[in-house]
Amino acid sequence: MDAARPLLPFMRVTQTCERDGFPLIAIGDETYCSVEYADGLIGGQQVIGVWEDAGVIRLLFSSGYSLALTCPCCGGGLHLRPRTLADIRLLLNGRVLEGFRHGEWVGKETPPKRHPIFALQFAGAEERNERTIEVSLESVRSLRREDTANLMPNA
Repeated sequence: MDAARPLLPFMRVTQTCERDGFPLIAIGDETYCSVEYADGLIGGQQVIGVWEDAGVIRLLFSSGYSLALTCPCCGGGLHLRPRTLADIRLLLNGRVLEGFRHGEWVGKETPPKRHPIFALQFAGAEERNERTIEVSLESVRSLRREDTANLMPNA
């Protein structure tokens, strides 16, 4: 049996990092451990801005990098747990990104669609699930250095 082929056709094969089990992602011509890549750019950083760009909410971190909050099921804007730009701004502005988790989003159709989840966990006194944002791996791929001088002043 082919090891790269799942036993059930609706299951997705996701390659994982041998060190920590997080999904591997391709960025350009390179393959990275998703958590090591994200942690190196935004881990332990404070959210200093939140804005919307082409229907997707982006977070700006004190390191100068921004990350798009993408839906785990489709890679577009967040819609599974609807939160407005104002909600996200109120929740995350000034918070430190304290950790990452991973899991799997499973759809309700038959057979269910399955997609990896990359979760951003922020510091705070609330319950962990209230200060954790689940996104797709597209969010990790979206990490980019921002020219903070050209961002909107209310970001």
